[in-house]
Amino acid sequence: MFGTRADAIVDGVLMINVLAPFIATFAARLARRGQHRQHMWVQLTLWAVLAVNVVVLEVHIRLSGGSGSLVGDSPYAGTTLLRGVFAAHILPAVATYLLWGGLVWTTFVRRNQPQLGGRASLHRTVGKVVIAGLVWTALSAGAVYYFGFAA
Repeated sequence: MFGTRADAIVDGVLMINVLAPFIATFAARLARRGQHRQHMWVQLTLWAVLAVNVVVLEVHIRLSGGSGSLVGDSPYAGTTLLRGVFAAHILPAVATYLLWGGLVWTTFVRRNQPQLGGRASLHRTVGKVVIAGLVWTALSAGAVYYFGFAA
């Protein structure tokens, strides 16, 4: 789709990851405007879409014979650079998704309590960390994409 060696699934996963920080920031603005219910549903939907996105990519990688087979035609295949970029992407991305999942779960459970049951400032702080993690995930996914499929 982008004129690279990547297939449509990899392209789609990249696009969703690049859009995620913008959508999460929009959702945070909804909360700042007092539109907490809309904020919750945008975040919950985005988290679910990204969780499905990860599962689809993981299944695609497995059915393709592993990540090495997907990037096998890259001049960086098997190099320390690509492995390092991949690790710098995966570890923070997994941590971000787990943290975000915990935030989504605890907030959804407490959704009918005023001020998140007295945890509003913690929620805001964790939300900022999650958005920063989504930005890192998008940037590092772009680097993995470049070295794996575009270079």
